[in-house]
Amino acid sequence: MMQLEQLRINEQLPSPKGVALAVLALSKRENVTLSEISLVVQTDPALSGRLIKLANSASQISRPVVSVQEAVARQGVKAVCQLALGFSLLDQYRAGACDSFDYPKYWSHSLLMGLAMKALGARARVGASDELFICGLLAQVGQLALATVYPEGYSAVLTAYQASPTQTLAAHERAQLETDHIELGAAMMSDWGIPGIFTQLLALYENPDHPCGAPDSRSNSLVLMLRLAHRLADIGLGNADQRPQLTQAWLTQAAKLDIQIDKAGHFIDEVIDEWHDWGTLLQIHTEPLPPFCNVAHEDEKTAKDASSLRIVVADSNDFTRRKTMALLAESGGHTVYPVSDGHSAVALVLDVIPHVIIAHGKLKQMDGLALCQTLREADEGRGIYILLMDDKHNEEQSIRAHESGADGYVSSTISSRALHARLVAAQRLAHLKNTWEQDRAHLGKVAAELELANRRLTNAALTS
Repeated sequence: MMQLEQLRINEQLPSPKGVALAVLALSKRENVTLSEISLVVQTDPALSGRLIKLANSASQISRPVVSVQEAVARQGVKAVCQLALGFSLLDQYRAGACDSFDYPKYWSHSLLMGLAMKALGARARVGASDELFICGLLAQVGQLALATVYPEGYSAVLTAYQASPTQTLAAHERAQLETDHIELGAAMMSDWGIPGIFTQLLALYENPDHPCGAPDSRSNSLVLMLRLAHRLADIGLGNADQRPQLTQAWLTQAAKLDIQIDKAGHFIDEVIDEWHDWGTLLQIHTEPLPPFCNVAHEDEKTAKDASSLRIVVADSNDFTRRKTMALLAESGGHTVYPVSDGHSAVALVLDVIPHVIIAHGKLKQMDGLALCQTLREADEGRGIYILLMDDKHNEEQSIRAHESGADGYVSSTISSRALHARLVAAQRLAHLKNTWEQDRAHLGKVAAELELANRRLTNAALTS
């Protein structure tokens, strides 16, 4: 594992301050007592309240914890040190100098990861709940470190990653900063005394192809838990139209930890409710989410609304743009997004991921052919039905349009009936794409269930 001294940035890295630093110093004494730790913790009302809340949320005893000393006793010196560290970092690094780094979203995502790890740990019983909470909370701390030490450089990294997401964030980080958040985060957590079993997981869970031990091993369970925690945090902070797909992927992974679909809804809702409670306590923004059953059935609503399309109309001529929009209004209840130039069209496509783009050949800034070629080179644009339109319709232009990747080429004087026929083809393409994604998710679920069944048979054979 990399040593922090190699980077010569140790003093610039995020580190605990105040009470947390005092707690860590006390913990290094061999004869330190719980009373001494409690006295230091009590000097920080915020830390005291957070420890008491966490002790109560993890307690299996009906009588609630009401004192700092009891909370410390329940969780132990080591756990209190780790929790003080996590809360100290949160309080100090709510904002920073890295313009492209979303500090509030980072902490909200990290908090949900921590709570998800704690809840998953209660089911899998592979670690102490407080240690799992800190593992999830600090799993992405390397990103915070890079944003703190290299604010301008890391802002450039994030911008490059958004422009080219086919490469991993870690790959972009290594290309520009000669390290990545995984390596740096593991080194920092090790330096803070986080158990090695957790720091070793960071390099594994972000790489789905990396082997993580035997199916029934503790390390395999912990890697699966971190992946699930990260996915659940993505669901909590993702766009509403992304949640059904993200939820389906989460359910497929959850089956590997023996979390069945009929129990998953209650599990997710409990974690999200706790996220909202902790968000209020820690003054972290959390997104309001509908109950799991609403999200799970969102794909049914999508199927019912299959006849409705998201359509981008890109035309620099106000008259023909309004005419096309009027024709679309006659064709059904589609959602139409008008733009007047090619660059705006690309930005809008990446934002709304439409089913259809109707682009005029003589767009400003980027003409229709260039727009089509640009979109076909991006993953987001390959499944979109693209219809190019021009005032002068001829065979040569039609050939060029199809060579650039267009699905159709029509005259700007197209009738409502002819445009409707084109949209029927687009609806068929959207339906096939949706069906393919559902089939892929179903196959993933079947594969996960088969893997679980094989594990149970193996266990039965070994214990019989």
